[in-house]
Amino acid sequence: MSPDPLGEPDPPRVLPCYPHMLFEDCAVWSRWLAANAHRLTGVWYDVHVGRPMAVPPDLQPLMIDVAAAVSRKRIDVVARTPTERWVIEVKPYGNYTALGQALVYSRLFSLEHPGGLPVVPMVVCAQIDPDLPDDYARHHVRVEEVGHA
Repeated sequence: MSPDPLGEPDPPRVLPCYPHMLFEDCAVWSRWLAANAHRLTGVWYDVHVGRPMAVPPDLQPLMIDVAAAVSRKRIDVVARTPTERWVIEVKPYGNYTALGQALVYSRLFSLEHPGGLPVVPMVVCAQIDPDLPDDYARHHVRVEEVGHA
């Protein structure tokens, strides 16, 4: 297998918390991962996509780098399976915000990392908003619920 443009993936294992995830998101992801790690061949956390914010042209190079690092969008998890890449948004509640993030992040990821395995937008949540399953399905966003602890 050729080297991955994202670098070496982490093994899919439960940790106390994950890079840049909120505490409540960590709990949801840990519950999902405990039951589903066997489906994955690797994971990347806090994957940056999208364009950085515009900055004044006379800004020092270090500040330009800092602005780019903090202003790009961040994918919670990119997971690799044998046949797909899942762009995963992790939330306690699978609402319309999570749906939008999964759609936008997967599009941006596909633009920045073309070719390779098919990209699947996905939301992992404790519970989905009961008004939204049809919207998730219509937009082809996979949603997996883990329930509340």
